[in-house]
Amino acid sequence: MANNPRQSEPEASETSHAVKRAAEQATQTGRAMAEQAERTARAGTEAVRRNAETMSSHWRSGSEAANRIAERSVDQFAKMFGLSSDATKEAMQRSSGNLQALMESTTIIAGGLQNVSGEWMRFAQSRLEENLDHFDDLMGCRTMQEILGLHTEIVRENFEAMLQSLRRASELSTHVADDAIRKISEPTLAPQ
Repeated sequence: MANNPRQSEPEASETSHAVKRAAEQATQTGRAMAEQAERTARAGTEAVRRNAETMSSHWRSGSEAANRIAERSVDQFAKMFGLSSDATKEAMQRSSGNLQALMESTTIIAGGLQNVSGEWMRFAQSRLEENLDHFDDLMGCRTMQEILGLHTEIVRENFEAMLQSLRRASELSTHVADDAIRKISEPTLAPQ
């Protein structure tokens, strides 16, 4: 039985429309996933920021408490050994300066961790958006060779982007560590 050309045109048209609908649905699903990933990235960044602020606040409170305890301990120690109040005052000022430098270094580190986390969130978001764009390209491929060629290109781009993001995160971490070391290594000046 010979194929009727009029019957294959509607079938081909239906198949073409079904493929287009499937591609549109996949694109819509991908965009919805991208939007959700973006919201998740923002929420993660906000959580890191809040945690850094909380840690800084707790550190400040702990530092103040440690300073008061150290002050009382030094006073008792000075009384026990008959040290002068000037020596006690100097020891307290040095202790307070050390605690302040430690607190400032910790704040620098917390801010740096937030920046590194933000870098990874930006990487994840950009890769998701890029991969969704590639998904549209994959839907347009007609041969297995085109699919394989595009797929290896996508993998290469993702790997390259990951390495670049890793480099930026490493640079941020190094900068933060240098700043924290510089702050903790500064000579402590006695508060007046």
